[in-house]
Amino acid sequence: MINKTLKEHLENEYSKEKNYQKIFYKEKKVVSMKRKILNIAAIFLVIIVAGVLSTNIYAEIQWNKEFDIYKNLPSVRTKGTLAEIKEGGYAEVIDTDYITQDGISIKVNEMLLTDDVLDIDLTFKFDENINVDYDRFGFGYSIYDEDKNVYAVSSRMHLGENVKVDNTARYLYEELGIKYNKKNITALQLVNSSSRGIESTDKENRTIDMNITLRAKDKFPQSKKLFIRIFDLGYSVMETDPDTRKITNMKDYKLSESKWNFEITVPDKFYERNTKELKLERQIPGIEFKNITITDTSLNLTFKSEEYDELIKAGKDMDSSEFLEKNQKMLYISDKTGNRYNEINIGTTGNEKEYKMTLDVGMKYLDDLYVNYLDNGIPYRVKLIEK
Repeated sequence: MINKTLKEHLENEYSKEKNYQKIFYKEKKVVSMKRKILNIAAIFLVIIVAGVLSTNIYAEIQWNKEFDIYKNLPSVRTKGTLAEIKEGGYAEVIDTDYITQDGISIKVNEMLLTDDVLDIDLTFKFDENINVDYDRFGFGYSIYDEDKNVYAVSSRMHLGENVKVDNTARYLYEELGIKYNKKNITALQLVNSSSRGIESTDKENRTIDMNITLRAKDKFPQSKKLFIRIFDLGYSVMETDPDTRKITNMKDYKLSESKWNFEITVPDKFYERNTKELKLERQIPGIEFKNITITDTSLNLTFKSEEYDELIKAGKDMDSSEFLEKNQKMLYISDKTGNRYNEINIGTTGNEKEYKMTLDVGMKYLDDLYVNYLDNGIPYRVKLIEK
């Protein structure tokens, strides 16, 4: 006998039509929920994209603002010409004098220019109302030629200032219309190493003689004109506790926001350069010299050595004094009695196990140059001769 009550309940609860409606309603809810999730995700994506765009737009606006300020800084300029080369390779800059603004006068006195070195002597002169620290004075500079070859761009160190990004080089590239890699700003500069320093001071006449020295990565071009820009004159002061010697205060003093521009004509005679190629009198085991050249100012050696490369790589795990001692014993240049010539810099060339060394020794020592190399504990000393 059929239970009517049970039958009605089952037919009502498990009705195909009713179940279809329930399933359809649930599916609609799922789809609706998915749409809501997607809409929310889209809104977040729009917010993120808008935030990124806003940040980039703001950065671009800020960059343009700072670049406009840089371009419109007060500026003075003058022209000069390199004269006859004197003893030592230096040449006086003639047809020019001091250029002055903000109570500060600057003059380029003389220059030395070879394939691998650019050396510039300058004098800074200050009015009575300018408060300058003669021992800490510094400046920024940029040097480029008529073909937009950038020799170097160098900023002054600002102690006590929280400057996150130095855009000096970028400003110059933008000004000259040079394409550059924002991730490697210095890549297109021709300089391998640079230095600037105080040569002498005269407090009575309120002058400071200073020097800029650049050394080329490879070889400086035969520029017809050199453009030297001096900017950001000032100095930084650092105070320390006399007992603990800890730094207690740092402050930067900027003397001027202006730019001094020098255009120097380089006569053709400066490119009749005396660069000679050298070679070993006999080969040395364990090291291969790819190129050796000497100029009036520098000796440059490019070499490949597996043992030297292993020492350099192992240096990270050595005590600094131990590494320096081993490095100096393995390879150096000396005279015939063993007196060492000073290294200016050494670094990789980019090729595997290949290095370039530059030394502060010029042509006048050509007859007394020896390569000293330690191969598996065995010392060798071989004379360098002309090719």
